[in-house]
Amino acid sequence: MKLHQLRAMVAICESGSIQEASRLLHISQPALSKSIKELEAELGVPLLLRSNRGITATVYGERLVRRARLVVEEVRRARDEIETLKGAMDGRVAIGVSPVTPSQQFASCLLRYRKRFPKVQLQINELRPAKLLEGLREGQLDLVLTSQPASRNVDGFQWQELYAQPTTLAVRKGHPLREAKSLHELLEQEWLLPDSLEISLAGEMFREHQVAPPQSIIECASVVLYAELAANTDAVSFWSRRVFDLPVVSSTLEPLQIAERVPGTDISLVSRPPELMTREAQMLVDELIYAFKGPHLHKPAG
Repeated sequence: MKLHQLRAMVAICESGSIQEASRLLHISQPALSKSIKELEAELGVPLLLRSNRGITATVYGERLVRRARLVVEEVRRARDEIETLKGAMDGRVAIGVSPVTPSQQFASCLLRYRKRFPKVQLQINELRPAKLLEGLREGQLDLVLTSQPASRNVDGFQWQELYAQPTTLAVRKGHPLREAKSLHELLEQEWLLPDSLEISLAGEMFREHQVAPPQSIIECASVVLYAELAANTDAVSFWSRRVFDLPVVSSTLEPLQIAERVPGTDISLVSRPPELMTREAQMLVDELIYAFKGPHLHKPAG
């Protein structure tokens, strides 16, 4: 099993086409096909299924690709690490965020990092919380900002809570229930949530107040569509309070002032173990922890 064969498997499965994979890898299609056939012969199992609709991985191929991604990323990181030891800070850092996690302070931190290390390539990916941790496990991400609670700590990763983020329920401007004062007044409405009740803060809210959840719920993972539905329907939606600083949100939605506590979320930084981090990634982790948790934030008494 050779590195170029693993790269070929990853490229083919991610693009769904040998033609596209050959273009991405700058390898001829016959050479790419030969590489996969040799790998299948070595392992004694079929790795790819070919059809008129493209190429998909077999169950064997899916398992191999999951490991291959990690191997390919580790090799890239090893090369970056060697270049860093030679004195060059010009590698790549892959960061994962969810729609609710970035803050102004986080953005400012990235800008400071860019000024210190202008040759480092920053790659920022917005994903749902579950996908963030998956990307970390598969080696596609170096660090993530997640709203998942620390109780869901992932073995082998470093977990650091950075800051708390208040949340609120909201309805469109002019909604007939915009003056609602209780959660019970909203239960007959349709609700709009970014995740299922089982894992969302809204579900935690219903459980905390021992209130049966509404019967009509739309789950929407698309940030743009979520905002469109919230602004143009009568649905009750769940938001981070900080987004109401944005005119595009505050001009179309009204936060509700209900008696029940709406649970906030703790934003955590999750990263790979130090021994697997490139110097560039570790420097960014250190920058983030200092920015959010450093001693300069604690004013001396008196």
